[in-house]
Amino acid sequence: MKTTRLRLGLLLALSLAAGCGDEPVGGRVEQAVAAAPVSEGQALFETYCLACHDAGQEHPGTMRLSERLGPERAPLLNRPELPPEYIKLVAREGFKLMPPFRPTELDDRQLDVLAAYIAGERN
Repeated sequence: MKTTRLRLGLLLALSLAAGCGDEPVGGRVEQAVAAAPVSEGQALFETYCLACHDAGQEHPGTMRLSERLGPERAPLLNRPELPPEYIKLVAREGFKLMPPFRPTELDDRQLDVLAAYIAGERN
């Protein structure tokens, strides 16, 4: 018990010391966020789609679409002809090897934002 308190105290002291300086820690975090803004659509794409659908043949979704459509139309973000309604249908129902995303994974509002982002509506 005494060892645990000592470890927690040491950890707290180290974390506070790391934040010492002329500027509060929160200010640095806010500056970092402001320097690299990420839209909700981009964040959702990076979380749920990027691993399979980023550009490059090392991504299974892109590789499969490349076989069917050619390499220039394979990455999802370079396909403005995809309407948001189609993107939502494929994401919710799945397509061939792509599994569906359940509403517990992506709710309808998130799916709308994601589909708009993929379709090129990057506000």
